[in-house]
Amino acid sequence: MTKAAVEITHLTYVYPPDRVALREINLRIAPGEHVALVGPNGAGKSTLLWHLNGLLIGQGEVRILGTPLTPQTARRVRHQVGLVFQAPQDQLFCPTVFEDVAYAPLYAGLPPAEVEARVRAALDQVGMRTHAARSPLHLSLGEQKRVALATVLVMQPAILALDEPTAGLDPRGRRELIALLQTLPQTLILATHDLDLVRRVCPRTVVLDGGVIVADGPTAQILGDTTFLLAHGLA
Repeated sequence: MTKAAVEITHLTYVYPPDRVALREINLRIAPGEHVALVGPNGAGKSTLLWHLNGLLIGQGEVRILGTPLTPQTARRVRHQVGLVFQAPQDQLFCPTVFEDVAYAPLYAGLPPAEVEARVRAALDQVGMRTHAARSPLHLSLGEQKRVALATVLVMQPAILALDEPTAGLDPRGRRELIALLQTLPQTLILATHDLDLVRRVCPRTVVLDGGVIVADGPTAQILGDTTFLLAHGLA
């Protein structure tokens, strides 16, 4: 069997004092898969994403490309998992777009020439190279989301985990971001309420409700079951 990009076994997470956010999650995602995590508010989607690079560590096991995720391995694993938060402001804090995208490779100690090449390549990939000298504060939300994605692409991760990538975007920004996501070769995991995004980008859908997986299968099959969607707050 091919080594999984993500392998989660019996994962449970409880927020203090006693709110169970995830309960006995078992999930395997193959390299290169594009998978949607959907469910109502409070289902555990974001909590699950945050376990993929060690922002949270619960009971059970998370393996990234075969490496068990522990406090000791978290830093190394984070180079493999690019996590993009719902709000770009959580990732953009430098005076210019270029500096924001360069921050992670500089912190990792890469040579300046390589940092510059990577930054330009990442900005090209998201269509934001001409904005390199601008302040992120002066960009539209869609542009900020593209830059936030570039801040993780610059580290060349094998896995991308995006939390509500189309939330708050206008129709044009949403179309442009969906078109970009369709081109990405990495393993892609999207936590989202945007079922049209799911249809267009993710052949596989995992449905969370109440912290448990209630469905995992082909997107067309799951999104075609209106009764099921209504029962889980998705229609």
